[in-house]
Amino acid sequence: MTVPMDLLNPAIVDIGPEGLPLSCSASGPQLGLDQPEDKFDGPLAIQLELSQLEGRISVTGTLEGTAIRQCVRCLLEYADPLLVSIYAEYLPQASVAPKSAPAEQGRRNARRGAQPVEPEEEADEEADEEDELYWYQGDHLDLTPMLREQVILAAPMQPICREDCLGLCPQCGQNLNERRCGCPPAQAPSPFRVLRGRGPKSENA
Repeated sequence: MTVPMDLLNPAIVDIGPEGLPLSCSASGPQLGLDQPEDKFDGPLAIQLELSQLEGRISVTGTLEGTAIRQCVRCLLEYADPLLVSIYAEYLPQASVAPKSAPAEQGRRNARRGAQPVEPEEEADEEADEEDELYWYQGDHLDLTPMLREQVILAAPMQPICREDCLGLCPQCGQNLNERRCGCPPAQAPSPFRVLRGRGPKSENA
């Protein structure tokens, strides 16, 4: 059972140096995870601790649940335990575009095989810091975009149901985890195949 989403939109005045605990659960669609590949078995459990010092808000905690993914080898869906460690910092800014959109779109494009947009060249330290830094405006802190981004970034690029998954037969499509098929094993191309059929050059050639 999920809770009202206003718990993920706490008032800034309620976040003090002593910390504000937040415990709730949310469905994928409540976090904006509504793409075809965003499937979960039940709600996601969220445990967060928020603290504020001179306008800088720190958010730590975990997000747990079970994601339903499609194996890239056998194409079957499988349950994948999800445990995301949350660490983010928010700074106040009067007007700013949502930070999470580029990272979300880049990861979704990569998962679909699209070419991601080339990022600007930055030092590794700066990039890591930006990954953890978000911005807020107004009287409330909207945690939903940050949580959505963290779930997306935690998804594997090549989901595999198990390490020894045999996948599908490239000839008949049989799931080789269920049974072997009668197709002959695929032969690796020989590096000398271009020389086959070529006899010695004729002296009159």
